[in-house]
Amino acid sequence: MADNVVKFSKLRSATESSFWAKFSELKIDKFKLEDKIDIPLWGSYSLDDHQSNPLFLDYTSFNENLETTSHDKAIACNGFMLNTNTFELFKQTDPEKFIDLLGKYLIEAITSGTAIKEPWRLSLFLMLSFSDLKKYKFYYWVAHPTPYNLPETYYQRNPMPICDEFTSSQIEEMQAGFLQLDSKSKSFFSVFVSTENNSLKITSLAEGIEFVQSLNLDSKKSENNCNIYFSFYDPCGNLAPGWPLRNLLCLLFWHAPNFSFHSSINFLSIRGSDLQKSIIYTLISKVHEDVESVRKSILEGRFVGWESNANGKMGPNIADLSDAMDPIKLSSRAVNLNLKLIKWRLVPELDLEKISGLRCLLLGAGTLGCSVARVLLGWGVHTITFVDNSVVSHSNTVRQSLYTHEDAVKRRHKAEAAKEALIKIQPSLNAEGVVLQIPMPGHVVGKSMMESTKQALIKLEELYAKHDVVFLLLDSREARWLPTVLCAAINKIAINAALGFDSYTVQRHGTRNSQEVLTPDLMVQNPTGKDLGCYFCNDITQPGNSQTDRTLDQQCTVSRPGLSYIASGLAVELLVALTQHPDETEAAALMDDSKDQGRSNKNNSSIGLLGGIPHTIRGSLWGHEMRLTITHRFPSCTACSYPVINEYKERGFSFVLDACNEPNYLEKLAGLEDLLKRPDLDEFCYALDSSDEEENS
Repeated sequence: MADNVVKFSKLRSATESSFWAKFSELKIDKFKLEDKIDIPLWGSYSLDDHQSNPLFLDYTSFNENLETTSHDKAIACNGFMLNTNTFELFKQTDPEKFIDLLGKYLIEAITSGTAIKEPWRLSLFLMLSFSDLKKYKFYYWVAHPTPYNLPETYYQRNPMPICDEFTSSQIEEMQAGFLQLDSKSKSFFSVFVSTENNSLKITSLAEGIEFVQSLNLDSKKSENNCNIYFSFYDPCGNLAPGWPLRNLLCLLFWHAPNFSFHSSINFLSIRGSDLQKSIIYTLISKVHEDVESVRKSILEGRFVGWESNANGKMGPNIADLSDAMDPIKLSSRAVNLNLKLIKWRLVPELDLEKISGLRCLLLGAGTLGCSVARVLLGWGVHTITFVDNSVVSHSNTVRQSLYTHEDAVKRRHKAEAAKEALIKIQPSLNAEGVVLQIPMPGHVVGKSMMESTKQALIKLEELYAKHDVVFLLLDSREARWLPTVLCAAINKIAINAALGFDSYTVQRHGTRNSQEVLTPDLMVQNPTGKDLGCYFCNDITQPGNSQTDRTLDQQCTVSRPGLSYIASGLAVELLVALTQHPDETEAAALMDDSKDQGRSNKNNSSIGLLGGIPHTIRGSLWGHEMRLTITHRFPSCTACSYPVINEYKERGFSFVLDACNEPNYLEKLAGLEDLLKRPDLDEFCYALDSSDEEENS
């Protein structure tokens, strides 16, 4: 007989992150430091046809009424929670005393008969927890209390599938009746089957207990005109019955002892919404001479029912929700929400990781630099570095969006103030501010500046090595020369933006990853990256000192306030569109005369996932117009031509020093001097575009 003793499968639980988020809110706003030992909870077991279902808890578990929770449509059960105020108190709590103390709710429900009318109370669960709200870690241990002193119960026959005892029509009728029960009644109920015509009736647990209480066990079995099956929802997937059957047996032993201790009992284990998977158990208890003392011992002893943790050992689980609830990480996810919506609903092929992974170097932290940084944040870029040598002035704060009046009063360096402002906006951002004076042609480097200029070049080269994209947003034309040379020599993506009073220019520089010294074909309709020019490819003179002998209004860019936002937005959008083009930096240039063709022809090489990829965008607020143009690579450019690139690679700092100190050095090196002696110079210059845009300050 000992081989047939019934062993029960333990239950397990699963908490959704929203459960702990809601508890954190209640702990701070309602419970505070209150030692509340009986926080009521709702939970449920899913009706899904899984092999094993955990007890599910979410943010609605704290609601007062079951009807307002997400558990109203499943197998509902109730519980209580004790949250300790310190981790030491959590560790010192005796689990045996805890489960015995709160197990009284189960005893009261059984002895008072409440569990007969409200059978869901037999599925009581308990939770002991500690919440580290600073680190967003939650320690918890769940128990499903049941009396330990359960009389030994045996299988009178082997468990069998429901189809071995019920016909298909009976199972269908039973399933329909089961699904009509409310969520509180599905956990425990009764099934009557007529012995005369095999008719089937699903009714409450109370009616089933009332029936067995009225049975005359001395009469012949044939006189009982129906068989009864006590049914319970079983969330366990093993052949052995689940833990809920233990408490159902306790209820029967207490309220129907004559029947329970002297006859076999049929139980129906419901496994999911498909009753075809149900199992029938026929059990019989050990014969006892003193039934009354056995009844009392069941409910007077200790309780068992603690869950094993994730490692399979007796102990608490840890819910680490720092990724889900940390304000900084919540902020990061919220920032990316709009980007995810773009990807989910509008552009499924959008590669957000390619954008967020861009390491952007912003040369210039003025009007354009501040605006470009803000747009980069909107696209989810994680790494932004500012390079600037100036300080915040009072005239900056209204136009340069990252600075405050306090920054101007303290005369803080723009690079550092801009970095701190971005981190306040997006705390998880990898931001850096570098105070650096960029060497410039025409700005003579004397002996006293020799070492600092050399260190500036070294630092600039280090920054280029760490970044993928360089934005040229500096306050003078000559300040953009060395950054352009470095972009060409190291082949970094270069995005240039410049402002006039009511006009702007946004441009991507061409690529220079080939050593072929070829003259570009000016007749190509949409030249690709290798044939596109840089910011200086329109010039036939080298950049010089633009600050000498100029009045204040000539030294500073005077532009309409809204212009910088337009140019900055276009600069970032040009970069993002470039990353989503299959040819990336080699993408063919979109021009005005290819716009319509691009819309109608998806095979147009200048059209990418996010539309056309122009080379140069020129706009004016005067006529509210925008034009797409190109500048071909100029073989004699003073910034990106191969003679200049090669000289930089060979001589490094010495080359930069000569460019700063020697007049016409770059013109000679690039071949401009020889070019100016050409007899067809007028025709050649006509083919070149010229720009009247100035730079941002």
